[in-house]
Amino acid sequence: MPTLIVGEEFTNSKVRVIKIDTFNVELSTFKFDSLSTSSTNRLLVGQYEDDYFGRIKSSSFFEFNASFFDIDTDAVIDSIGLILGYDKYFYSDTTKISTINIHVLTDFLKTDDEAFFNTSKIPYNQTPAATFEYYPSPNRDSLYIPLPLNFGNDVFQALIHDINNNQDLIQVFKGITVQPGPYDDASVIGFSKLNDKTYIRFYYKVPDEYGADERTFDLAISSNPLSCFNKIENSVPSSNLAPLVNQKINQNSQSTNNISYYQSGTGYATRIRFPSIKKLFDIPGEGTVLHANLQLKLKKTSYSDIFPVIDPLSIYVVDQNNKVTDQIFHSSGEAFARLGDHNEEYNELFYNVPVLRYIDRKIYQSPIVDDALILLAKENSSTVNRIIFTDPSLSEGSTTKLIISYAIYENEDD
Repeated sequence: MPTLIVGEEFTNSKVRVIKIDTFNVELSTFKFDSLSTSSTNRLLVGQYEDDYFGRIKSSSFFEFNASFFDIDTDAVIDSIGLILGYDKYFYSDTTKISTINIHVLTDFLKTDDEAFFNTSKIPYNQTPAATFEYYPSPNRDSLYIPLPLNFGNDVFQALIHDINNNQDLIQVFKGITVQPGPYDDASVIGFSKLNDKTYIRFYYKVPDEYGADERTFDLAISSNPLSCFNKIENSVPSSNLAPLVNQKINQNSQSTNNISYYQSGTGYATRIRFPSIKKLFDIPGEGTVLHANLQLKLKKTSYSDIFPVIDPLSIYVVDQNNKVTDQIFHSSGEAFARLGDHNEEYNELFYNVPVLRYIDRKIYQSPIVDDALILLAKENSSTVNRIIFTDPSLSEGSTTKLIISYAIYENEDD
């Protein structure tokens, strides 16, 4: 596709560069049918009420294995606990008390697909084996949750007498799910899946001639990607989001109070189109796009210390059915949308999105394809961060707009 090269070819030309920021930017919202959530090292647990997305809930499902199974037959259990290692991630208000309910799975952690998704379902005992209330401390090492001795002893006795390997273990103890309290309005917290961070620990004694030898035995999460997943969901969405019942449906921002939505984990994304871009050809003379940047404005009051904005975001292309087909790259590597300067006077925040490659593709595209850009976080399936974008119609200081530098060259003899 044409690119302006200033060299011998243009020694007899004069070049005029103009800046244009009047192109139509069309924003709409859609929701992915599902997101893969089993290929992550993060367990995501918690619940809070969101002004835009309703009740956000994340629960984790996982199974265990052990590195050895040699426990003395005369061992006596003292106590048992679940250790959840913080991984520093949090979203929403950690000053509010949170609840963790631990339930035992009633079926194996299995799927007919190559992954588990945020919509996957695994049955579990509806009566919790343990309930624990706490104030999250994401900067600490771990959270210790005591488990009932009767629950622990059943598994412990099976480990002593019946279980010889991890296949036996899964038959006896299928795993657990960690659920937030049904009425929690607090935060979503990240815990590590790594086996040295999160595990069930049995504290037991082995009698000897001096009294008893105190020991521990751990069950950790397997490194197998299908050994755990996060179920991330939202309920009671706003009327703006209610129509988004499948991935092919788009809600134009003109129908949603001039805003569009993104939230990692639940699957909401903003679709970005430039329907008037071919009007560049209405400009007299032969020309080339030198630079193209989308200034994408965030809605005031939609971000704060407890609702931080993700930076940077990766840039993808979706087709007419909102299926991801491509990722945008520069000549030097992956392209990113990055936060611009924060205008503290007007509380304005926006992303700068480099779209030159995409604009070049669209202006010379024939036939025209109904594709669009979307922005996704790197951790799109293991976080619940939201972003609320404003369309150009919303008057809040500076606005969302596409800014293009366009070079027009003419022969000196003309």
